[in-house]
Amino acid sequence: MKRSLHVVDDSRDPPIWTPVLLRMGSRLVSIVDTENGKASRRFADALFVAGATPLDDEHDAEPDLRIVIRGAPASAQARLRAEILEEAADLVLGAARPAFARLLASACACRVND
Repeated sequence: MKRSLHVVDDSRDPPIWTPVLLRMGSRLVSIVDTENGKASRRFADALFVAGATPLDDEHDAEPDLRIVIRGAPASAQARLRAEILEEAADLVLGAARPAFARLLASACACRVND
């Protein structure tokens, strides 16, 4: 039985992921990363644990806060796409840190309560 093998290499550009949308207090937050989407989902999960509410991808309001998690692009085209994402961001993170997610969620919650 013959099967075709998929070629795996690091030179391919990662797929373009749709942003993860969350509501933190009264703020709509958009999270995207410049790699394969794992970092943005991990950061969104940490925000969810800290009290954020997930939204569906078809929410049409403009985000109040755009977060980009920086990765290591493998090609020139991926670097260009990452630069464009970072230019439009309100906050660029080097990694998806759960401790920062807790601080961010608590800061947004404090602003709602003030």
